[in-house]
Amino acid sequence: MALLPDAQVARILRVYKDRYTLLSMDRRINHVTIFKNHGVDAGASLAHPHSQLIATPVIPSQVRHRLHEALRHYDDDGKCMFCHTVQREIEDQTRIVQISEHFVVMEVFASATPFATHIFPLRHMASFGDISAAEIADLARVLRTLLAKIYVGLENPDLNFTIRSGPSDYAGARHFHWYVSVIPRLTRVAGFELGSGMFINTVLPEAAAEFLRNVSAEKAAGAGANAG
Repeated sequence: MALLPDAQVARILRVYKDRYTLLSMDRRINHVTIFKNHGVDAGASLAHPHSQLIATPVIPSQVRHRLHEALRHYDDDGKCMFCHTVQREIEDQTRIVQISEHFVVMEVFASATPFATHIFPLRHMASFGDISAAEIADLARVLRTLLAKIYVGLENPDLNFTIRSGPSDYAGARHFHWYVSVIPRLTRVAGFELGSGMFINTVLPEAAAEFLRNVSAEKAAGAGANAG
């Protein structure tokens, strides 16, 4: 996807939204997960590029925990913790990779793995299904640029990206905020992580953000043209 034109990435995102919206209308479905695995270490089992969508009759425990903590923060502070985080990160600037008209790309403050990057809508939205046509076009540019920077700067690592959205019936919820999580697979989970539940990350998020800011995404576009 890092080598595709922005318009093609936008078409992919529109398919994501269409499938998300259609499946969310099914009364049997409580949560829709959209993700892409790139490379063997990221769990990709097919050689050709592809994305996946899984609709489940339950809200997964990890998602449920995230929703619960977001609601707890809202009850305590009266504001969306994601909006608050985005505002503070934009003010600080040290972990920001890119800001567009509708989105901000930033490194996770305390990530479990190197170069774990989030893309947040600047407009508060709890459900991915609420994204507008203009936001889809902008997200396509932002996501493709980030993937291109990772492709060039980290030499095309295996990676996962996931759209972390609230369930469709969370549309309008004030306490949750959907986002895209991009996680390059640069390290492996080993005995310490499995035994302790703690993770070792050797790259500071501030250093990761500065590194990605300085990578030219245009080199990936050139690689795509040469491959074609």
